[in-house]
Amino acid sequence: MQDIDLELEKLEEDLEQPIKSYLATSPRSEDTQKLLLSLQDSFDELKPSQIEFNFDEKPEPAKPSLTKQCLNQFRSYHWAYWLISVLIFAMLTMISVGSMESDSLFPIVVPIYLLFGVLYSYKTWNKEMRIVESITPFPPALLLLSKLLVVLVVNIGLALLSTLYIVKDNTMVNSATFLLHWFAPLLFLTGLLAFVMFHKGVIAGFIASLAGWALTFLVLPYTVFELSGEALQQDLLFVVSYLIILGLGVAMLFLSYRKSLHLQYL
Repeated sequence: MQDIDLELEKLEEDLEQPIKSYLATSPRSEDTQKLLLSLQDSFDELKPSQIEFNFDEKPEPAKPSLTKQCLNQFRSYHWAYWLISVLIFAMLTMISVGSMESDSLFPIVVPIYLLFGVLYSYKTWNKEMRIVESITPFPPALLLLSKLLVVLVVNIGLALLSTLYIVKDNTMVNSATFLLHWFAPLLFLTGLLAFVMFHKGVIAGFIASLAGWALTFLVLPYTVFELSGEALQQDLLFVVSYLIILGLGVAMLFLSYRKSLHLQYL
């Protein structure tokens, strides 16, 4: 035991001088003064020229921009989503071309795919994503509205391409009527989803949109057929009905945007 103590003492003596060279001592006031004098020229170069700051004036907070949020959300989508969207619309177009049911199948499927797209973008199963989005500098509702609009614009673009192809190869389909039959329900369900979502919650919004889909494609046609007898009268009632739901959809989207600017939670 005594031999170990002697070895430790000898090791301490051997390392005393090397260790002292690595130890930093506290700076003296003279050293600090010399350092400041040597850096004075650099400080002078960094001085701002004739710039005055008003510390009493508070900077205005950045206003939330829906356009910027939509662009950011557009870039965040995975390429697989765009590929699936293109394939679905291509398959729907091929089925509708030359079919006598193209004016009924296409308008029914397009709004349903919109709801699936919104559900995918919202990612209700990802709790961590919900937490991140809740602490963004922009209102969370505006962030969700931007996702909804991205899906809407993509669906409109793909549906327009499909419409051009279907109408070109199917002379039995009236282009204006066919366009109105899918465009009006699409805007109506999007506006209904956003409006109910921002007032009653996400689940209520999806339930209301599904109810709106049933109202548009089940209740409305049945009501029109019961109220009118002639084909011309039926067509007129359909056009008026779809114009009404189109206006309602646009109005609800506008009100949802106004609501999203002030809604701080979902």
